[in-house]
Amino acid sequence: MSHWLPMPSRSIRTALLALRAGALSLVVLAGLWTPVHDEGGGSFAVTSEPPDKVQRLLDRHDCSTTGFDDVHPASALIRSADGRLQLVSFDRGWEVFTSHSSTILVAVCLDDPPG
Repeated sequence: MSHWLPMPSRSIRTALLALRAGALSLVVLAGLWTPVHDEGGGSFAVTSEPPDKVQRLLDRHDCSTTGFDDVHPASALIRSADGRLQLVSFDRGWEVFTSHSSTILVAVCLDDPPG
């Protein structure tokens, strides 16, 4: 007794191939149309501060969002869960960066943190 199924006709194989190609095309197009999502944090997050206010804080405290080559930062600019920006010590900024909490590290700065 043979357990093999008979080979489907050429037209059925062609239809299945077309269906499979169409489904794959839909998956690829859906991936291309999906908007970028940044998990609600990072520099792309919507905030209450206008970009020029953030830039003024970065300039005032000599901050960088990418770090410094040969200088150890003294402070950090962080954004709390409610959207407020704070200048804190570099050690506190590092804790925020490694904690994966709702508070995020925005930049590292050369200014001393407030006493």
